[in-house]
Amino acid sequence: MSTKFLHREIREKGGAYGSGALMGTSGNFTFYSYRDPNSEKTLDAFKKCCEWAVDASYLDQDIDEAKLSVFSSVDSPTAPSSKGMRHFKNHVSDDVYQNHRQQLLGVTRDDMVRVAKSYLVNGDKMNGTALLGPDNEMTKNEHSWIIHKEE
Repeated sequence: MSTKFLHREIREKGGAYGSGALMGTSGNFTFYSYRDPNSEKTLDAFKKCCEWAVDASYLDQDIDEAKLSVFSSVDSPTAPSSKGMRHFKNHVSDDVYQNHRQQLLGVTRDDMVRVAKSYLVNGDKMNGTALLGPDNEMTKNEHSWIIHKEE
């Protein structure tokens, strides 16, 4: 999602410095952009990204590249001082973690479409939106936004 859709739509077309999508350990799925001059178009791109994921207009090679990206963090070296912290902080044993790795490795296009339909399109929609930065026309004219300003 980040490199095959969001980068093109938000960085290349919209002019933001960067954007992406993350699945946190807490189960929250997050879209983000930063230094973004086109907030309204970016929010639309986030919605379109979910549809793109369901349409599956990506190649199996794209899924393999996404796996490499995920595994660069999943399999990153662990400092000796951090060994055991995953189990202590998150109650995830080495066996459970290895099972998680195997499941990630086995992800298919059908899995991607099923999950995108279940959680990004038909599931709980965007629960919250936050914009940090200078005033912009979208938030100024839309009364559903709560604006906090630091003096």
